[in-house]
Amino acid sequence: MAKRAHKDTPKDKLAELKAKHFTAKGRKQRIAKALEILSRPGPTFKLDRETVKWIAQDVEIEDL
Repeated sequence: MAKRAHKDTPKDKLAELKAKHFTAKGRKQRIAKALEILSRPGPTFKLDRETVKWIAQDVEIEDL
């Protein structure tokens, strides 16, 4: 069995992509924005079990 010519594992590649995308510049702003969004109240509507099941199983949900 031939060994991979490239030593990078998918985990290494993901770490590299994350480091390129999420630079130190703007980090505090990204964190503040995420915390603000997470502190917002969640949805106020209620769905019955059958509706949730229909949404989860509907293949054409994007077309709604």
